[in-house]
Amino acid sequence: MANTLLIFFLTSFVLMMPVSVQTKPACFFNQICRCKTSNKRHVDVDCSHANLTKIPYLPRNVSSVDLSYNNISDIPEYHFEDNNALSEINLSQNKLHFLKKEMFYGLSSVLKLQMNNNNIAKTTKDVFLYLRTLSYLDVKRNNISWSNYNVTFPHSLLTLKIDYNSSQDIIHEMPHLETLDVPGLSGHCYIHTVKADTLRAVPTIHALDISACKVNNMYNGSFSFMRNLSSLDISFNTCLRFDGLENVTVDLPFTSIKILKFNKIHKTFQMNTKVLKRHFYHLRYTNLQEMHGDSNRIQLFEDGAIQQLPFSIRKIFMSDNEFSYGQYLFELITLHIEFVNASFLFSSRRNNEHEEMCERPDESCCNQVCKPIHTPDELFRYNTSWRVLPIPRKLKKALYKECFLRYEIPKFSVAENIVEYIDLSYNIFYSWIGPLLTFDHVQYLDLSNNICSNVSKVFFQSVPNVITLLLQNNLLGFVLPDDTEGEIMQHVPALQTINLADNRIPSLSYAFFKSQANLKYIKLAGNMIDNITFQINHMKQLSNLDLSNNRISNLDEHSRFQLEKVYKVNNNFSIDISGNPLKCSCDTIDFIKWMSTTKIRIHNKHKTSCLTSHGNSESLLKPNRVFEKLSKECLSYSSLIVGTVASLVVFLFILIWGICYRNRWRLRYMYYMVKNKYQVQNKGNYNNDSQYEYDAFVSYDNNDRFFVHDKLLPCLEREAELKLCIHKRDFLPGNDIAANITSAIHNSRKVVIMMSHNYLDSYWCMFEYNMAKVESIYSRNKENILFLVFLEQMSPRDLPMMVLELVQSSSYIEYPNDEFGDTVFWNKLKEVLSQ
Repeated sequence: MANTLLIFFLTSFVLMMPVSVQTKPACFFNQICRCKTSNKRHVDVDCSHANLTKIPYLPRNVSSVDLSYNNISDIPEYHFEDNNALSEINLSQNKLHFLKKEMFYGLSSVLKLQMNNNNIAKTTKDVFLYLRTLSYLDVKRNNISWSNYNVTFPHSLLTLKIDYNSSQDIIHEMPHLETLDVPGLSGHCYIHTVKADTLRAVPTIHALDISACKVNNMYNGSFSFMRNLSSLDISFNTCLRFDGLENVTVDLPFTSIKILKFNKIHKTFQMNTKVLKRHFYHLRYTNLQEMHGDSNRIQLFEDGAIQQLPFSIRKIFMSDNEFSYGQYLFELITLHIEFVNASFLFSSRRNNEHEEMCERPDESCCNQVCKPIHTPDELFRYNTSWRVLPIPRKLKKALYKECFLRYEIPKFSVAENIVEYIDLSYNIFYSWIGPLLTFDHVQYLDLSNNICSNVSKVFFQSVPNVITLLLQNNLLGFVLPDDTEGEIMQHVPALQTINLADNRIPSLSYAFFKSQANLKYIKLAGNMIDNITFQINHMKQLSNLDLSNNRISNLDEHSRFQLEKVYKVNNNFSIDISGNPLKCSCDTIDFIKWMSTTKIRIHNKHKTSCLTSHGNSESLLKPNRVFEKLSKECLSYSSLIVGTVASLVVFLFILIWGICYRNRWRLRYMYYMVKNKYQVQNKGNYNNDSQYEYDAFVSYDNNDRFFVHDKLLPCLEREAELKLCIHKRDFLPGNDIAANITSAIHNSRKVVIMMSHNYLDSYWCMFEYNMAKVESIYSRNKENILFLVFLEQMSPRDLPMMVLELVQSSSYIEYPNDEFGDTVFWNKLKEVLSQ
């Protein structure tokens, strides 16, 4: 017993002592619930979605409790008697079926009570007796008629959300009620006819929502007594139509109306409608600030209808209509609106939509069959290249998205304006020509999802001060890569955010962003970019570069240099390269090393991976591990590459050397022949190769000169009248000896070789022999022009292979050195050289 008392006092002490603001995972008194301290003394308890069947015990310092989305079917009497600190109770989405006053005993401080979406079917008259301070009550979506039980609601009530059927329920007098919420969209509501006495019990009402209540008729005087009425919503009463709206606007000059909502009061499958002056006539005497007329199939406005709107109007919502171009657009200039939403045009028809059956005829058709609106006199078209776009002078924000209009944006003249925000997304503005002169104040422009494939170099001249530019999901990849000078973006130097994602961009030129030094966010995700080809290192404020889901295999050295330069200026810089086919191989090891060492924050690192040379995917969450693994692989791989390259180089060197050595004489011959021809051409003495200057060129060693000069020359030149070329006599002085030799051989019909041991030992003699042999093969079509004269007795072993081959295949003669033999020798030699 003592231990129990001790625990009780300790618990009470802990509950009553001041606590700091913090969130706990679970309440100590119930592990299913979660607690959060709201101030030094009180606790907010969240027991929602806990499958509770009973309300748990709540300590005294609990200020709010959320018991929604449970299976609670009953509230025990006097359960809250110790919870006088409770100010909010949420019992919505449970299974309560019966209410009585003792259930709320002790809740003297409750301000807000939610019991919507239960099974309440029975109650007592004084069920809210103890809730003297209750200001907010939500009992929508239950199975009860409160009027049948004559329930008295607290006089302190300011906001009441309740189901209402005018044929069964009566709204009892609530003199202080400010907000009455009975819409059919969030509960059950049926008000066939709104009369002057229907809402008399709530004269002080500020906000009234009777949308989707199947209203067919509105009588004059239904709202005129509501002096404080500032917000009225009669939307989704499709049988009301615009002639019924006129009966509403008649009463509004007697109210404090600020917000009027009449969305979808015209049937979806009826003909388009035209707003008349009388529909808005009485609004001119109000202080209306905000008007909602979405989904009404409005096509045109009668001349002067828009001018009936008061000067106080600031916001207009007219989305999901069927607007045609007409003269009424010029009346917009006179309005003082700051916001307009004309989105979702031509999309009012939805699948599986059921029309409400109406009991009264459509008076807007004057009891005749409705016909389509044809007003060709009100449509305006311009054939000139300049057009005027009417814009309200005080408009700041305009929404015109998801209208799916297929047009190009041509050159327009724009009325003077202060527009700051324009949303033209999800249309089909396929070509942006412009400029729209001018939107000097626009800071936010959304042209995304327009399937645009063309943008001119002057288009963005329209918005010189834009800060946020959204161009994603177009086809700009067909035009942006051709902008090599950055002319398209040069007119928007103040740009801070640009989204070019999903545009099929293969690359951007280096100068594309040259004028955007203030950029903070660049999104290029979902394109076909394979590297950072555009300049970013001049962007000192760049915080995020999104290149995810492109075709990047690695970032080259120049790209990494730019990224590091940006980071040095801005330490908050980050990049996203996830979803790219990155490679981790020996070729990209520098990139992997950079990823492991860079201080740049990489977004979605857990989604970033690379593909190895073996086809495996490696996560780059910890790139240093990938780098270490790659370094080991590439070390052996590098050695293999170096060895292979070195072997290949040696092999190629040997091969080339062998080929050159094999053809060394031919190469030398060709060299000297070309050189000789060049020299002869420069001198202007070029002769045809088919005419020979000499009958024979005599090749001999200097040690054999006596035989040549004393015997050979007199016998052949004097007696046989042959012209011989002798190097001592006929070579041109000053010329290279090799050039003289090749020229002499080329200009001689035959070459006589004076073979001796001295000849074989002479370099220049062998040079002459080889040049003559090459001449015979390549210049004389393998004609035998060499004739060997052996001055000495030489055995075959003394002769080199190339001479021996010639001896075996060609003619030769030996000098006999006797009187009879000399005669035969000289006659034979003369005969050979004379042929």
